[in-house]
Amino acid sequence: MKVKKFLIYITMLLLLTACSSSSDRMDEPQPESRGNISLMSFTRTNRALSVQDEYASIGVFLVGGTTQQGQFQYRQNDYRWHSSLEVTSGQSYRFYGFAPADAVTAEISAESATGVTMTFPQLPSVSSHDICFVVGVQHMTEANDAKDIKLGQFSFTGGSQDHNFMRLLMDHLYAGLILKMTIDEDYAKLRTIKIKRLALQSTTSTAQAQVVMTSNTSNTNPVQSVTYSNPVGTVRTAIFFESTEGVTLNVDNTTTPVSMEAMCCFVPTLSNDLTLVTTYDVCDKNGNKIDERSASNKLPSMNVTRGECITMTLNVNPTYLGVLSDPDLDNPTITIN
Repeated sequence: MKVKKFLIYITMLLLLTACSSSSDRMDEPQPESRGNISLMSFTRTNRALSVQDEYASIGVFLVGGTTQQGQFQYRQNDYRWHSSLEVTSGQSYRFYGFAPADAVTAEISAESATGVTMTFPQLPSVSSHDICFVVGVQHMTEANDAKDIKLGQFSFTGGSQDHNFMRLLMDHLYAGLILKMTIDEDYAKLRTIKIKRLALQSTTSTAQAQVVMTSNTSNTNPVQSVTYSNPVGTVRTAIFFESTEGVTLNVDNTTTPVSMEAMCCFVPTLSNDLTLVTTYDVCDKNGNKIDERSASNKLPSMNVTRGECITMTLNVNPTYLGVLSDPDLDNPTITIN
């Protein structure tokens, strides 16, 4: 409906100004050019996981006179993230963000041209998501005009309609844990283990994280401090690996660990309060499932900071039972090397 009115107005304007000079028309004010932003890609420091699957939604704060808050949503049809956020051509903006937006909430304060404070009021103590925040942006007027993203750069100038593309650089809020697994040599002669599920557990549910950043033009890390506080709540469990078939541990894995190809994340200051819960099938050497079992193991305190990832090797080690229906081992436990 608005398009029809606009066309009628232009037609009438042309009729009324048909005798006007060219210079008069040049002096008339031109309408503002506004356009939506599209996100082309982002890079995370240290690690690379599936961007499309894990980061389908990205939370955004767009500051330019007023603050717009919204999300980028990933679309498979053009392999980009799209949003309803609009910018005006020629206007200055500052851009902040975090991901994934469906796993955590955030807010900003003390925002200015020199920096920002971003607060995550209810950060899960453990999570299967590697939650990140923006530490650098690049604005492009053409989709293929990619250059190096600079750390500490949050400002850009809006382009005309259909000429606003972004690339982001993100940093990590959590520390990470990657597991490898082996099996006891004697036990492997009698039983095969299939790992079905891995979960990380904390006796705390959430904590608050506060990130203070200072913008710069020297391509240096803008993060001045990241603090974690106010741990509250009861037990939280994050499942970070599941397999219907299970990952098999057999005689080949007595000395060669199997990588679980999965990472679980946690608040670094809570690294002394983590328990690994492993669910697995016990099978005989003919492939018959005997039972599904679960083992809980308190993890040792890990001296790890945000952005760091520790790799831990676990060993399936049997408990010898006095009486069995068959003279073999039938009740493995998980121990940490």
